[in-house]
Amino acid sequence: MANIFLRSPYFISKVGTTGWNSVKVNIEIGGVDVYTLIKNKVVEAEPVLFEVSELIRDYLNIEIDSNINPISHSVVATIDTTVYEGLNATGTVQSTVSTDFFGIDAYGYFEEGSNPTTTRGYMQSNNVIYTLNGDPIVIPIDRNNTSLVEFYNEGVFIGDDVIAPSVTEAFQYVTTPDEIGEVRITTTEGIKIIDVITIDECRFNPHKISFVNRWGGIQDLYFFKKSIETLNAKRETYKNSTITNTGTYDSLIHARKDFNVQSTKEITLNSGYVSEDYNAPMQELMQSEQVWMTVNNVITPMNVKDSSFVFKTSLNDKMVDYKLQLTYAFDAINNIR
Repeated sequence: MANIFLRSPYFISKVGTTGWNSVKVNIEIGGVDVYTLIKNKVVEAEPVLFEVSELIRDYLNIEIDSNINPISHSVVATIDTTVYEGLNATGTVQSTVSTDFFGIDAYGYFEEGSNPTTTRGYMQSNNVIYTLNGDPIVIPIDRNNTSLVEFYNEGVFIGDDVIAPSVTEAFQYVTTPDEIGEVRITTTEGIKIIDVITIDECRFNPHKISFVNRWGGIQDLYFFKKSIETLNAKRETYKNSTITNTGTYDSLIHARKDFNVQSTKEITLNSGYVSEDYNAPMQELMQSEQVWMTVNNVITPMNVKDSSFVFKTSLNDKMVDYKLQLTYAFDAINNIR
């Protein structure tokens, strides 16, 4: 099945033969009818247009477990498009087309035009992966466009994973063995070669950021260098009357009293020197709506605070490194009620 990019519009345009007057689009999610859309013809010989990605995305729930392993990461959608001779989907049926899709939380760029699709099997944009020594690499794969993933170290074959297609799930996450230098992914577009660079960091505590990338897969990026954590607090204040009925007051009681004190934490991360190949995933991280941070095996939901990103090249910047500001996706004081 093909993939629908649910963060970009997906249009269905339909026109009938002579005598048609309406079109009905029925959307089925996981075998259950969820939407029925009907449009009447406005101009003779002009198609009617439907946009369905936003509706399908309502039923996509990206869930992870305590190890950032995806539990649910795509949705199976069936779209039936039927042309009627009568108005409001009545009268004789001229034609019906039924198509099955995977809905994934991916998006296209403006330059790629409308209804973006892909047949790539490797669901990341970077061809170089940096990882921490001792940590496995988890790579999102489109299992219906990938047949084999092989692992090498200095040209020596280490092992492989055979990828089986699925009619219920678009993604498979491949975990690599330790100490590899190259991943070769056999896809419908050919063999994709990914270089793996292992960092043995001692001075700083590395932070792993996991995020939903532009292909709808959960991707990991490490930030190996200095991190700075800050706390921001806000409060309201009122003037408190401390006078007693005898005309005295206690100087230990607050005359100006704080209430509704709330606080949030932020963290600034530095990647260290990496390949300029990281421009693409850094852009996707900035545009992601779901981000998590892992430090010392503790996973925390985060939000990206930065609102701008400078693309870096080795020609302009000599050494390429990235700084990222994140906010914790919750208040520091537990106020969940």
